[in-house]
Amino acid sequence: MRGLATVTMLGGLIWLAFWVSAIAFGDAQGTVPLLAFVGGLLAIAGSTAYLAREEERQQGRVRRRLLEVRDLLLSSETQRNGWSPYSLTWPKTRRAR
Repeated sequence: MRGLATVTMLGGLIWLAFWVSAIAFGDAQGTVPLLAFVGGLLAIAGSTAYLAREEERQQGRVRRRLLEVRDLLLSSETQRNGWSPYSLTWPKTRRAR
């Protein structure tokens, strides 16, 4: 789906380049070229919004996975019997009160 959005965005850019040149050089006049130009802008805006939303979702998945890995490393397996995951050679010591 991201590939389709990217292709749509690139197509919109080409579409805009065509209509900007047509409007600028006076070959196209009236409302149809302007509506085509606005349509190209809408296609680019929609593709950009979709890609931004997908990027946020991907970042959320990466953050969740990193938290899972961190929790796995800090799980009870690594903290059992007084051992700390940060110091694998020295056990945790408790202070006498």
